[in-house]
Amino acid sequence: MDGLKRKISASLQAQLSFWLSVAVIATSVGGGYFSFRGTFHEANEFQDDQLRQIAGLMQQQEPHTGLLITQSIEESEDPESQVIVQVLAPEARQIRLLDEDVQLPASLPEIVQTVPGNRYTWRVFIRHLPDSSRLVVSQRTDVRDEIAGSSAWRTVFPFILLVPLLLLLVNVLVRTMLKPVKALSHDLDQRRDSDLSPLDDRHVPMEIRPFTASINALLLRVKRSVDTQKRFVADAAHELRSPLTALSLQVDNIRKIALPPPATERMMELRGGLQRMRSLLEQLLVMARSQESVAHQVTTISMEDVFKQVLEDLIPSAEAKNLDIEVDTERSAIFSGQLFDALMLIKNLIDNAIRYTPAGGQLVLRARRAHDVLTVTVEDTGPGIPDEEMERIFDPFYRILGSGESGSGLGLAIAKAIVERNGASLELRNRVDANGARCGLCASVKFPPGPVRA
Repeated sequence: MDGLKRKISASLQAQLSFWLSVAVIATSVGGGYFSFRGTFHEANEFQDDQLRQIAGLMQQQEPHTGLLITQSIEESEDPESQVIVQVLAPEARQIRLLDEDVQLPASLPEIVQTVPGNRYTWRVFIRHLPDSSRLVVSQRTDVRDEIAGSSAWRTVFPFILLVPLLLLLVNVLVRTMLKPVKALSHDLDQRRDSDLSPLDDRHVPMEIRPFTASINALLLRVKRSVDTQKRFVADAAHELRSPLTALSLQVDNIRKIALPPPATERMMELRGGLQRMRSLLEQLLVMARSQESVAHQVTTISMEDVFKQVLEDLIPSAEAKNLDIEVDTERSAIFSGQLFDALMLIKNLIDNAIRYTPAGGQLVLRARRAHDVLTVTVEDTGPGIPDEEMERIFDPFYRILGSGESGSGLGLAIAKAIVERNGASLELRNRVDANGARCGLCASVKFPPGPVRA
């Protein structure tokens, strides 16, 4: 019961359905009650009029004292519903009704009144005749009430039948009216993290538009803030490239001068630090560009050519660790989309695999197309990723502790941003050997059918 209360209080649709249903039921019960009482009263009034009309007809026949009519000429299906007509002497105070004697009250006005008997209660109309005798027309009240109740229930039946239909109709109408709001919620749930475009509220009810307008204003402010941060990172990285390049040139010039061995060793450390700094700035620039929503030219290229272009830059790093690189592609493995995104995505995945694969290891690059979906996988024989680290592996600047590898921690974050912008999917899973131990990592990218535009 508490769960139902929480659900009703938390849902606008449930509240509308509940209270409209309560209103329908309360209105139907009230309307049915008054309709039943009114019809019941009208039916009894109609039967009282019948008693008066029978008395008027019998008076026209000038009945004699002692007349008693207890059954109709024609056979009746319900003898209990018969009307009893009799003429009493002026001094008589007792009448015979079926199998019992009923005592009349002392005052005998010409009105329809209820007279109790030993077994039944009777509805009686008394009319005084010119010769001082009295014409009495009687009928059992239980039969009259049964007839009146039957008529009254016929007026209530439509309420009983229509209430479930009205409740169903209310529920359907509430769901239909709130469909635009649900569609708006579904649109927000299906959006990528980088999609901060305004909500389309053209089909949203007028009462909800102030809320959607506030959401759009919030999205606009967030978009401006995010764009400002992206521009700051890109501008800062771009501005730092020139002084770092100048420092690298100065270090190279100093290396040409004969220096003592300790100074030469320190100079090499300085040169390595500058090189790592330049790599970090390049990664930051790539990260900023991968998060842009500007559409670039769509190119159609085979994945074999993509692998070749990427390996031209990374093959020295692979040869330095004596890695065996295997490329396995199909002719049907054609990429259609933004070439820059494809190159940066594959490059970061392969560079990540080269960094974490031990010397003498192996890399396998595969590309397959099935059901118009291009799947690219990069497998290595490195240590893999601990299960507890999988949730944070795509965070910028996050690196697994104890890996012993240098890097900026931006490679997988860049790959994730490119994948999200292109509507693709990226999955990382550990490879295991026969004993269940980790023996490498497999990165799988699935590109959607057709050319992809940001």
